[in-house]
Amino acid sequence: MKQRKFHLHLTLFGTIVLVLVLVLLFQTLKGRAEPIFDDNTMTTYYAKTVLGTAPDLQAERYFNKDNYELSGFTFDVSQCDWNKAGTYRVPVIYDGKKTNCVVQVEVHNSGEEIPETAASINENAVLTEKK
Repeated sequence: MKQRKFHLHLTLFGTIVLVLVLVLLFQTLKGRAEPIFDDNTMTTYYAKTVLGTAPDLQAERYFNKDNYELSGFTFDVSQCDWNKAGTYRVPVIYDGKKTNCVVQVEVHNSGEEIPETAASINENAVLTEKK
């Protein structure tokens, strides 16, 4: 009985295509596994405060404890001046790595009436936009 041998002969082009498909597949699955690091989207959360008061930014307000270790989240408020009215974008850091999430904090004068917006009705409102 004669035994058949199977020879797989890949051309250089076929090898390159195979590698590219594997890289794209890996990148797609990686983005799904860690959505807060997906470069194609930006997630904005909202918070409000009055002059002179730093907002109480807590990870449990914005992220699910079943998906993330909440103690790994920090908020970079280094560029914020809580004594000056305005809107500040606070980057969200997870395990020392910058995420695609920010918290947009509106700082209002203490005597000023804070306008009612869709974001203020639901403090956990999420806006996703392409970069």
